[in-house]
Amino acid sequence: MLSYDMGKRGNASRYDYLYRRIRHDIAHGNILPDEKLPSKRALARNLGVSVITVEAAYAQLIAEGYVRAEERRGYFACELSPVARGGKRDGQRGGDHLRGIAASDSIPENAIRRPSPASAGMTQFPAAFSERRLASPGTSARMAEGVPIFASEGGPATPVPSSESAATALFPYQTWARVMRRTLAEESSATLAQAALGAGSPRLRRAIAAYLREYRGMDVPAERIVVAAGSQTLYQLIIQLLGRERAFALESPGYPLLERMYDAQGARCASIPLAAGGIDVAALSESGANVAHVMPAHQFPTGVVMSAAHRRDLLNWSRMDAARAFSSEGSRGRFIIEDDYDAEFRMSGRPIAPLASVDVAGRVIYLNSFTKSLGAAFRIAYMALPEDLAAQFELKLGFYSNTVSPLEQLALARFIEQGHYERHVNRLRTHVKRLQDGLVGRVRESSLAKEVAFEGLDRGLYFSMRVLKGAQDRAVGALQAAGVQLAFLGKGPLAWSDAQAGESVFALNCESLNIEELVLP
Repeated sequence: MLSYDMGKRGNASRYDYLYRRIRHDIAHGNILPDEKLPSKRALARNLGVSVITVEAAYAQLIAEGYVRAEERRGYFACELSPVARGGKRDGQRGGDHLRGIAASDSIPENAIRRPSPASAGMTQFPAAFSERRLASPGTSARMAEGVPIFASEGGPATPVPSSESAATALFPYQTWARVMRRTLAEESSATLAQAALGAGSPRLRRAIAAYLREYRGMDVPAERIVVAAGSQTLYQLIIQLLGRERAFALESPGYPLLERMYDAQGARCASIPLAAGGIDVAALSESGANVAHVMPAHQFPTGVVMSAAHRRDLLNWSRMDAARAFSSEGSRGRFIIEDDYDAEFRMSGRPIAPLASVDVAGRVIYLNSFTKSLGAAFRIAYMALPEDLAAQFELKLGFYSNTVSPLEQLALARFIEQGHYERHVNRLRTHVKRLQDGLVGRVRESSLAKEVAFEGLDRGLYFSMRVLKGAQDRAVGALQAAGVQLAFLGKGPLAWSDAQAGESVFALNCESLNIEELVLP
């Protein structure tokens, strides 16, 4: 029977503390692979907590791939690969690499703030549908053949209305205007000049560092954060920083514009298929790529959450060339680009820990953007670099002028510091939660209920739908006629979906819906 001193949880919630303790024991081998965990009632009785507390902890462990549930049998620990030992950096940090790669206690007890009561328990949808483009509706022939429309070589791509339009509609413009006026009145010429530096405003970078520490459990110094005008600018900087001779591995299916952007910069790309728990690390190893661009917390467009086993394998992959990785050049060896594009919008359970929060070997480059949460008018993104790469950025690329207006940077810093950003994200999350739940509820009450099934309702800003074989035309036609935006992903069986043979899988975005006027057969 598992036994933990719940009195040592500090300010952490009971379920959060229990989740971390069990995760620690699985990651460190104290709970063996395939070992059966106590039942919810038995563990609750032993620890003196409610069954709901244990149920919430188990649900989070299942979501992250540390535990699996088997019907009528119970809960079992998943198997994780041994931690790969790297080169010089591991020796410098002693045993810390075991804790870091194991993703056990690297997130402080009070590091993760939960959503406000108004947004608690919500499902999520991705904020990037406008940037991450879906193929045009005229793809019925490819759909009939089972060819995913997210394939990079498809026909013309059209944007699907995204959370960016909702963010634009709900944005507190009057508050922003007040913040901007104060910025104009109070900022000095010196702070404006600092914001024009290559990495961006020190004040904004400090605000971002505080935000990452509080909401994502990442202890990143502000000096390692780089601000730029959108994710595409960051991709260009990364290619220049790492070198154009690199081979970049991209998830398939994935964000189709990525390959075009990397190709335009002269970088080679390798398409790596998704497995059930994330990118196929075996295929990645065989591809010859030395940079992997992944979306572990909520993969676009499938919604897959990378499992704990895949995270361990991917971090191990990045450390294989450690002897060369920490040469004086700093940017050699393998790297992971972690695209955390809708991290603010997970609406169920605690946030999925970023790979960057458990990377002690300096292999993960963390990317995120404000565009999805603030709207298309704010083309502001940022990346958190490992220590060695941050030094290389300053040396090789620090001469650039920053691509974001100094006024916008300083105003955004104040917007974050004063809590306006958090409140806006909570409102946006609440809005899309209502739309998503409304759509799912209407479908389940309609004649389509027995023809479709939903996946990923608790993972991000969008979700997926499976349609039974033979029902595609009717179900898709009815939803499109009602104004629902869909994108065809493929036909089962698919490694990353529960879709059976012949079933079609679609990505859904409902943020432009008027639920009150939604009519389904």
